[in-house]
Amino acid sequence: MPVPPPERECHCLRCEPPRWWRRPGTRDAANVRMVGTHGWAVTGVFGDPAGEWAYSIGLWHTFGSPELCLVGVPHQYATRYVNTVAGQIRDGDPLEPGRVRTGVMGGHHDTLGIAPVHDSWYPRLFGAAIDYYQRPPFPMVQLVWPDGSGRFLWDPEVHDGNRDRQPSLFLPLDQAAAPWQDR
Repeated sequence: MPVPPPERECHCLRCEPPRWWRRPGTRDAANVRMVGTHGWAVTGVFGDPAGEWAYSIGLWHTFGSPELCLVGVPHQYATRYVNTVAGQIRDGDPLEPGRVRTGVMGGHHDTLGIAPVHDSWYPRLFGAAIDYYQRPPFPMVQLVWPDGSGRFLWDPEVHDGNRDRQPSLFLPLDQAAAPWQDR
């Protein structure tokens, strides 16, 4: 596995010992082990009334890539799709702003947009990543699926149902749709 270069800050549990006031738990140990073995881990979140999501942990440490999240898709699928894109990154296909990913999900959701996540969302959605990295910075991007007409959340003509099922994480939390803002 590549070692993080000096120009990239990484404060993860693999690079720095835990802060004196914090005792890493079982989840942290599992993430450290997964990142050490595979380069990343994926956390799936389910049972939340707003919806389900999954996100990566370790891409920043291992590859210098932003972490990935996919929101509004059942967690068992979201984890698979996050793993697929993480594998593409591992295989030399880095994320690029404004670029889309294809061949990930199949069907009319086969194209995913990429948008940076506003930092106001981190505490609400990415607790295991915050614990792993111990403190910022660690960038996170949202994999955004289109509506049935191929429009993404940032398109003013996107179907409202698409906005209800996946929040616009590139906007500050206080501008989010109600089910996600209230979680």
